[in-house]
Amino acid sequence: MVKRPGLPLYLVTQRLRGRSAADARLNRAVEAGEEDASRTGERRGHAAVPRPEGPLVWLHAGNEGEALGFPELIDRLRDERDDLNFLVTTARHDPDHPLEARLPSDVILQYAPYDFARGAEAFVGHWKPDICLWAENRFEPELIETAGKAGTEMFLVDARVPERPGWRWVPGIRRALLKRFSYVLAGDKAAAEGLMGLGVPSGRIEAVGFLQEGTAPLPCSQAERDMIAEQLGARPVWLAAGAREAEIDMIVAVHRTVMRRSHRLLLILVPQDMSTGPALKDRLEEDGWVVGLRSVEDEPEPEVEIFVADEPGELGLWYRLAPVSFMGGTFDKGALRNPFEAAALGSAVIHGPLMGSWRESYERLRDAGAAWAAKDEAGLSAGLEHLLQPDKVAEVATAAWEVTTNGAEATDRVVELVVEALDRRGL
Repeated sequence: MVKRPGLPLYLVTQRLRGRSAADARLNRAVEAGEEDASRTGERRGHAAVPRPEGPLVWLHAGNEGEALGFPELIDRLRDERDDLNFLVTTARHDPDHPLEARLPSDVILQYAPYDFARGAEAFVGHWKPDICLWAENRFEPELIETAGKAGTEMFLVDARVPERPGWRWVPGIRRALLKRFSYVLAGDKAAAEGLMGLGVPSGRIEAVGFLQEGTAPLPCSQAERDMIAEQLGARPVWLAAGAREAEIDMIVAVHRTVMRRSHRLLLILVPQDMSTGPALKDRLEEDGWVVGLRSVEDEPEPEVEIFVADEPGELGLWYRLAPVSFMGGTFDKGALRNPFEAAALGSAVIHGPLMGSWRESYERLRDAGAAWAAKDEAGLSAGLEHLLQPDKVAEVATAAWEVTTNGAEATDRVVELVVEALDRRGL
């Protein structure tokens, strides 16, 4: 049998390409608006802040949307060890920065360096991480190899079978890199089986689910929720949460289609721009709809067909009342909101193809049977009709609850592994 060159050949090739290739890629990304021009040093491995004293836990994800489980994990780790420092890196640039405001102020948030030798060496040499929690579904060979050789203990969390774009000409890289991880926590049984097929020993892997997103359930007045629920009775309801202007005509068309079979169906429409509520009400009434407007204290009475909920800070109320929630932006520019907001409050999620920074969250919910993906208006209509069936919406809500519950278990297991590793290393 011919031995495959695998990882060594890849690393040699990358080193021959050197920094010039990384710089060319970085310049193209800045010109395209895909990188922050003021932070290109981080992509070259140059840190913007000094390393703090004491043990350092490094958490890495593909983007900030995929790292929304990190704040909860960091809080839990600090409950166990208040001397820990935390560095969070992401591989991709998120202009909206959904994670930044959720992290404790002393957590360091940086971009990961591009995958070239000098950048990886500069990054690892500066930060000297003691523990790495790698939560991205894509491997960066130089960075993983450099950290592993430097003595960083590495854990693969939220794990699925890793992608291999651009590596098909050099087989065996994933197998080699997986050996750098002391332990693997797979997102589900199928992922665990796939990873074992790539050589991870059964004694170093377990399927525990994905990290808990940690977002507290959005609040609402329980008294108001009960009052509106009594008004609605058994009436079918769906919610469009944070709908962009370009999506509203499609949402209304879907509502019209589904009402042919569900005549009492109510659409609660929460526009992205709350200030458009009155004009939106007028426009819908001109089209023949019976419309209520939250900002003038209308209520979703039996004759109302579309209720425009244009008061800020009330999504927690509407998620609790609507068994199905369409997530705005997913048909125009990208998702505006984390789908776990809806799922955690018992609302089945339906969405379009543009998931933005929350792609990982949407995929987790879909894989668990807790969300429905639609490609177009017809798919959205079909999905809404399907999910509004009482038995189906109960099934999807249960699946969503199981995802959030498993997330708590996964977070607990990661905390246990990190604390054990720190103790073992005398840190």
